[in-house]
Amino acid sequence: MNQTLDLLLQVDEAKLIKPRREVEIKRLSESVGQKVVFTCEAITPAKMAEIQEMVMDVRKQEVDIPEMQLMTVLAGVKEPNLKSTELLDKFKAPTPKELLLRLLLPGEIQSLYNIISELSGYGEKAVEEVKN
Repeated sequence: MNQTLDLLLQVDEAKLIKPRREVEIKRLSESVGQKVVFTCEAITPAKMAEIQEMVMDVRKQEVDIPEMQLMTVLAGVKEPNLKSTELLDKFKAPTPKELLLRLLLPGEIQSLYNIISELSGYGEKAVEEVKN
């Protein structure tokens, strides 16, 4: 049998964890005088497909990139809880999406999106060619 197949058959699915990374939002840290850390996690293929479907303009056959970034950040940020009623009330935001728009700058949203995308397997470091 193929060596890779043998290895994959040995994988304990319960031990397949999604990659996580903690990142500091420096501007917010400076505002409060302490580190403001967001925990980002990879999203599943199903969640990515759902987001892509939500942000696709079928008539124009194009993706709303800023909307895709927002939805990916909402799905991939695990801490703080962006659905927290207290946080939503504090910033008078009716939805988690509106909270992000009030809390973060566009470049911060894009940076979080890039981190979540990388954790989700996008980027040059995810797969490497094997040289014989």
